[in-house]
Amino acid sequence: MSKIKVLPQTVVTKIAAGEVIERPASVLKELIENSIDADATRIEVQLEDGGKKLIKVSDNGIGMDRDDVELAFVSHATSKLWSDDDLFSINTLGFRGEALPSVGAVSQARIISRPRGTLIGSEIQIEGGNLHKIKEKGAPEGTQVEARNLFYNTPVRRKFLKSTHTEMAHISETVTRFALAYPKIHFSTVNNGKNVLSLPPTKDLKERITTIFGDEMGKVLITINSKEPNVSIYGYVLPPTYNRPNTKMQFVFLNGRYIRDNIISHAINAAYLNLLMSKRYPIVFLSLQVDNKEVDVNVHPTKIEVRFKNAGLIHDQVYSALHTALTGTEFHSSLKATSLPEHTNIGTSSHEKKESVMKSMSDFFSRSLENKTPYHKDEHKQTYFPPSKTEHLFKRESAFTSYLQIHNSYIVEETTDGLNIIDQHALHEIVLYHEIWEQIKSSKLLKQNLLIPELIELTPRDYVTIMSLKNELDTLGLEIEEFGKSTIAIRAHPQILRNLDCRELIQGLLEEIDSDEIKSDTDSILRKIVKIMACKGAVKSGQRLSSQEIQSLLEKKKDDTITSFCPHGRPTTLEFKISELEKQFKRK
Repeated sequence: MSKIKVLPQTVVTKIAAGEVIERPASVLKELIENSIDADATRIEVQLEDGGKKLIKVSDNGIGMDRDDVELAFVSHATSKLWSDDDLFSINTLGFRGEALPSVGAVSQARIISRPRGTLIGSEIQIEGGNLHKIKEKGAPEGTQVEARNLFYNTPVRRKFLKSTHTEMAHISETVTRFALAYPKIHFSTVNNGKNVLSLPPTKDLKERITTIFGDEMGKVLITINSKEPNVSIYGYVLPPTYNRPNTKMQFVFLNGRYIRDNIISHAINAAYLNLLMSKRYPIVFLSLQVDNKEVDVNVHPTKIEVRFKNAGLIHDQVYSALHTALTGTEFHSSLKATSLPEHTNIGTSSHEKKESVMKSMSDFFSRSLENKTPYHKDEHKQTYFPPSKTEHLFKRESAFTSYLQIHNSYIVEETTDGLNIIDQHALHEIVLYHEIWEQIKSSKLLKQNLLIPELIELTPRDYVTIMSLKNELDTLGLEIEEFGKSTIAIRAHPQILRNLDCRELIQGLLEEIDSDEIKSDTDSILRKIVKIMACKGAVKSGQRLSSQEIQSLLEKKKDDTITSFCPHGRPTTLEFKISELEKQFKRK
């Protein structure tokens, strides 16, 4: 008996759906692509439960006649390809004929469409791959496609769906990508009857970027404009001072299609080389127009990966366009200032750090410690002044309580057998982390109400992410509430964080907590938020401290709960024995 069997069509379709449909945002992407291919100028998205119960996309495109509607859910039925030669000159977003059949295989789906200029439309339904009969239907011009109860017939796949907030974050990101690629199309999104995103058409990409990401970003956009035979690059980048810990703010579009490409990513990073700190990434909005015959988009079912015939040419043109724009603007002088110091050493061991510090401090201590005269570097005049022209910088109350703040960032503390060099930010960070956590456990966390609520405008995805953390933030004394479609109002913050910059805190939360991490493990999320709060609420590197602040910090350092590392894993203190100092000064 043969062991090889032909799979039933229902199984084949579900396998195909598994490659195309991962989550509600995947369905939405395919449906919006069809609407754009149909020349729609208005696309409305209606959702229930973040797309898990309902995804409905309505457009005012050219619509489909009865015959086309009847074939829409049939596998590999498409109006966008006629022969294999067409695969090498694709000028539409969709072309495989897999999207609608895949949606119909894992949901209860329906299409209603009426072509422009006709009086009546058509309707067809499909449930788990079982196609119903087509019938006439009254409808506005254009097409409506809805998918209900996604993965209802594949419970294993449905189990892997995330919370409504997480799925909404992915949906917001998907709509944002299309809105950037097609600024002249009106996009709107409604979830559970609430309007969560409305993006009217704009005259160009710059106006769309400003609408979505705010006026602050819009004011510092650097224009990219490069034209070569078969390739043109247009868009905007931001100065290096605006950066992120990941590449989520890098939007690259090829012929109107959002893509991720290693060649282009390498070119972007190369253009910003030495302008950004390690593990920080630039913000870019690039639109590439490439001759369809010079690129292969038939690489992956999701169509997010492509192959270029001349990848080296694309790389060099992207790099040249960005490099020229960055070095030819008013930001050029500030770019040099943001580059890493030539001798920056990232990832060195604690021993290596100590050796480096010891060598660099030899001259300093030979002048200041032996002469008992502390010196302080004035940041503006770049010269040194004696104590009479500075605030407290050296304090001696007993034989072993001397301390010195240098560069407004480090505290040098004399000990019985040597000295400690303390990172004031890292030490205060771990102190705050424990104090906040202890107050939470004892239910003694006090709030500081703001006289004037602080308003923070966010991107659609970021807004969903922050609002999904509302309960956890309330527990930690940070009261937020909705204030418009993509704006939050902060009304209170933990009293212990007196110097907290709320805007900086929200940005830190968005950088370190991805929407996919927001799960039912509340304790884990709380600890991560506390870590970020402690970091943003701690004294900064470069901040001059008063004598009492230094003493208080050193006193809290003695607590047994205070570890030698901050919550992010950086050391708070480097300890030096007197024997190490004597060795450096050739006394041994």
